[in-house]
Amino acid sequence: MSLVFEKTNPGSDNRRKGDRRIGDRREIGTDIRTVLDKHHVFREGELGDQAFIVKSGTVEIYRSVDGGKVVLGEFVKGGMFGEMALIDNSPRMASAQAVNGEAVLMVISKKMFDKRMTKMDPFARGLIKILSKRVRSKSRMENHPDY
Repeated sequence: MSLVFEKTNPGSDNRRKGDRRIGDRREIGTDIRTVLDKHHVFREGELGDQAFIVKSGTVEIYRSVDGGKVVLGEFVKGGMFGEMALIDNSPRMASAQAVNGEAVLMVISKKMFDKRMTKMDPFARGLIKILSKRVRSKSRMENHPDY
């Protein structure tokens, strides 16, 4: 299943099986950023105050491990990344870089993200924070087994 962040036409349902619509993009973010090929959106360890939705292009997410680059995944149109730093106010767990050409991104500010989070059911909001903590903990254990 993927999360799809695209404007939908009332009365139409052009989703693929398993997709969930999160809402009209005008409610999510209106700032647009263009990132040139091989340029970074953000780097591992930086503090994050924005998340992003890919409007076009490809963004690669990777970690630096033992002087090398370990690719964790890629995001294309409709994909959202960078949200972990907004959920738990911790530094970025990985770097994000435009690949295979420029990427056009919709910017989601911390303020907008927090506004949406406060509208959520408290149980769901708590669950998201717990899952975020587990992802970070697992990541630390994988990269620092003696930790």
